[in-house]
Amino acid sequence: MKNIAVAGILLFLAVGILSCKKMLDVPSHRALTEENMWQTKNDARAGLSACYALMRAAMCNENAHWVYGDLRGGDFQSTKRGDIKAVVESNLNATFSTMSEWRDWRRFYAAIAQCNLTIAKLPQVTVSDYRYSQNDLKLDISQAIYIRAFLYYYMVRIWGDVPLVTKVADGTTKNIVREKWEKVLDYAAAEAKTCIDGLPWRYNGQSPEQQGDYRGQGESHHKSITITKGMAYTLLAHIYTWNGSYDKALEYANIVINNASNAAYNFVSVNDLTRLDGAFRGRYDCNIFQVDMNFDHAEMSSTGQLEDWTLRDPYIPKTESEIYVPRDSILKIYGEPHEQRPDYFFTKIEDTYPIFFKMKQINTSVTNPVLKMYTSCIIVFRYEELYLLRAEAKARLGMTTEAQQDLNRIRNSRALKNINAATTGEALLDAILLERRRELMGEGWYWYDLVHFKRIPQYTKLTQADVDKGAAYWPLSQEALSNNPSLTQNSFWK
Repeated sequence: MKNIAVAGILLFLAVGILSCKKMLDVPSHRALTEENMWQTKNDARAGLSACYALMRAAMCNENAHWVYGDLRGGDFQSTKRGDIKAVVESNLNATFSTMSEWRDWRRFYAAIAQCNLTIAKLPQVTVSDYRYSQNDLKLDISQAIYIRAFLYYYMVRIWGDVPLVTKVADGTTKNIVREKWEKVLDYAAAEAKTCIDGLPWRYNGQSPEQQGDYRGQGESHHKSITITKGMAYTLLAHIYTWNGSYDKALEYANIVINNASNAAYNFVSVNDLTRLDGAFRGRYDCNIFQVDMNFDHAEMSSTGQLEDWTLRDPYIPKTESEIYVPRDSILKIYGEPHEQRPDYFFTKIEDTYPIFFKMKQINTSVTNPVLKMYTSCIIVFRYEELYLLRAEAKARLGMTTEAQQDLNRIRNSRALKNINAATTGEALLDAILLERRRELMGEGWYWYDLVHFKRIPQYTKLTQADVDKGAAYWPLSQEALSNNPSLTQNSFWK
């Protein structure tokens, strides 16, 4: 985040990573004394900024967000890369260095360790620095609590049962078992509820939770990035959807949608979603929660973003992209009359390898023809996605007409007609799943949707027997298993 010294962030990153290793893998010796780090308001800011930075690193490492959320669904295919092909084919034990990275959860636990440390240490800053008020404390702790809850929700969808680490490491080696995913989600939901009271709807200085310019910046700096009530309620809606508590999912989705004007959320046109400097540039009304990659804040990257895999000449100096959506798939998925999204999501559809063109935030101020810098954010939660989540919750609760209305709201915004009123039950759920597939392609949702909707056997080569053995989840890394004897491998991958 802006205005935080790089040295300060690196200091806290180091502490977080050391704590992660101590808690989950191997013993390590503390090289820095934490007591000297949490004395001033700037220390507090650096500690919280490290939580955000480590979360982003975990999600972006080797394009992990899209590997976990999109590739196994099969819409995207690999041109030549064996590691990507292995993911598409669910050959997750393949021996590629990138596969080892994707199987490894330590980056996520490094972020969680930093959150644990920040939550524990922030209160002492109010004692040593009078400038750090109780209001600052509550707001900053609430953000760290949210990030920790979000990371547990995120990991449960990848690995299922995961260790639940909620306290700062004490310097001793511990063998920590995997907790049932239901327990982990219960914890994440409780934490998300805990942080709500400390968060504003917007960082406009007009709420008791956030007064004045937060960190010296106005609302436009924080929009969709710094944690808000809307993000916490949206996370709760997703947690309860994943565990099948649709009445609660509907309750929290309704809170967000009913407060859309307070939070400044709105739908986005397909043109504004996909254009250069559009929604993927960030801070758009449709973006409830994004992980920022902002050129102005030196957060751009030459790797770790989807454009590096999807684009090619003439947009970047690469003759062939790593992944693509086949033409036949595009025509099938977007086969309804008047469907407009293919014209915005793809280009060169007639080529052997069509270009997925939905994200194309290439920084044009960088003149180096070889090293292109990408600035597209990861849109984690989007307003259209929340509407489709609410449509599913209503459909599963028997609120058929209301579910159709939410689904039609998205369809109409993309020039499609209302769904047939006779579409009910499983057919309605299939229609919602299809609309999520169309609207959210490339945004890291499709595989999780197949898992959640229980449609893996219908759309992939995995059988129901495979799913029952745990094939939907990723295997644990061999290093994690070797260093922590209390861990057990997901059954399908043994």
